[in-house]
Amino acid sequence: LAEVKPGDEIIFPAGFHVAQVINGLQGTREKPIFIRSRDRIPAAVACDGDGWVFRRCKHVVVENIMFLSPRGAAVVIDGRDGEVAPEQPWPAEFTLRSCTINGARVNTEQDAVRLQSVTNVRIDQVQVEGWNDAAVEIVNSRRVLVRGLMMVPNNTLTQNVGIKVLGDSGLISVTGCAFNKTIRTGVQVGTPCPGGDVKFAPAVDQIRIDRCIFDGVGTGVSIVNVRDLVLSRATLINPTDAVYAIPEDAGTISKVLVEKCLAFWVPGALAKFSPHPERILPPSVTLSDNLWYSIELPVAWEVLGAPFGFQSAAQLTTLDPGIDTTTLRPRNGEALRYGAHSIAATQGKRLPDDPVDSDPAPVAPTRQP
Repeated sequence: LAEVKPGDEIIFPAGFHVAQVINGLQGTREKPIFIRSRDRIPAAVACDGDGWVFRRCKHVVVENIMFLSPRGAAVVIDGRDGEVAPEQPWPAEFTLRSCTINGARVNTEQDAVRLQSVTNVRIDQVQVEGWNDAAVEIVNSRRVLVRGLMMVPNNTLTQNVGIKVLGDSGLISVTGCAFNKTIRTGVQVGTPCPGGDVKFAPAVDQIRIDRCIFDGVGTGVSIVNVRDLVLSRATLINPTDAVYAIPEDAGTISKVLVEKCLAFWVPGALAKFSPHPERILPPSVTLSDNLWYSIELPVAWEVLGAPFGFQSAAQLTTLDPGIDTTTLRPRNGEALRYGAHSIAATQGKRLPDDPVDSDPAPVAPTRQP
């Protein structure tokens, strides 16, 4: 690695390769360092604990690599100097693209991808097949894009959370991702605060969840500790616990917007619509126009509870979207105004200086027979 220069490519042939810690590998904005497979069949990294750990690396692109059997995180992007977190996140300018993570071993704290104290990171078109705690965990990191993440649960593992955003993180964009069955929580936004003590942990600042599909998850989005969250154009099919939820140990809840979303569930599938502690007031959450449909409505509102938040527009509950069970796309043309397949005049507002030019088509989750 000492001989690697900006603009170089590190190419791995097909076959098995070792897990390793990579310290201080740095390209430049004009000449990033590429790490990739030589062949169409990806090179495989045999993970023991963690797989590849990138510490204080900058301007690196990792693409078309397969990570097998991690007991820890398959990929770690860490901006800390040892265990000491910097005052400002490390400017990693790091891209993880078109990689696969498979065969995680049982470990309650295992994540597929872990970001710690970094900024300017892109996780693009990555597939995770089985994990324990989180498919992607983002801690004290800013300006992170997670795009086209495909999460395929394994029946033998817990799959607690799809994407977990913790600590003093902010400017996070999650777009075009597929949250598949048995995931307990699709996205967790923020670190819990025991007893609601907002001084316990900082709130996540600015996160947008856009054009994602949640198919058969427990809770779509857990709103824990956040300022400025936008949940836009999401499709939620048969959630079991809640469409969105604010837990009892929530901290700061401010400027949450739910817009153009579509939720559909069969009678009896959903426990509560949007559970929340009484101390959280409705103005904390704003509901723009959304489509919520089940044949059990409106009678079931007495059991589910009405959608929590201030309703700035009417919530449509009488239009059957006619969900296609293969593509999860509404057959009813009027319902195409809502959800991940929505036909929108604009692509919606972006985070400042968003490095992505356009959104990908939403990813349809792999369905089990």
